[in-house]
Amino acid sequence: MELDAVDRALLRLLQEDNQQTVRAMADRTGVSAPTCLRRIRALRRAGVIRHDVALLDPAKLGLGLHCQVLVALNLHSAAAVQTFGGRMQPLQQVVACSEIAGDADFLLHVIVPDMAAFSDFALAHLASDSNVKSYQSLFVIRQHKSDHRLPL
Repeated sequence: MELDAVDRALLRLLQEDNQQTVRAMADRTGVSAPTCLRRIRALRRAGVIRHDVALLDPAKLGLGLHCQVLVALNLHSAAAVQTFGGRMQPLQQVVACSEIAGDADFLLHVIVPDMAAFSDFALAHLASDSNVKSYQSLFVIRQHKSDHRLPL
């Protein structure tokens, strides 16, 4: 789908606050409300807009420990890589799992309440996996930027 300036402006507005009215977005982009709604629906149908979600504050929910985990595998076959990635999918503590290039094979973003919970996670899902060669945990001390918005 080819995006024009109005589509990009609508996407920026939706990334800031997807609860604003169609009328408000139409006014801010200089198009009519029906045109605005039609464009938003087209962006949804095209898969440009994947989901509407609420962004939660992890600290206020008792999820104060953020960790990036570099995981190196023993086996690098397509099946082994898919198996590991698939094992991470249902784990709520893993908020992102990316296959990467370099010394490690995966980068996990793990959010848990505390160090004990991370230890339990690592023992249950990394140390016990015979295909995990090694893992390195990088604990976040303080987040200086966390932004869900894409650069449009």
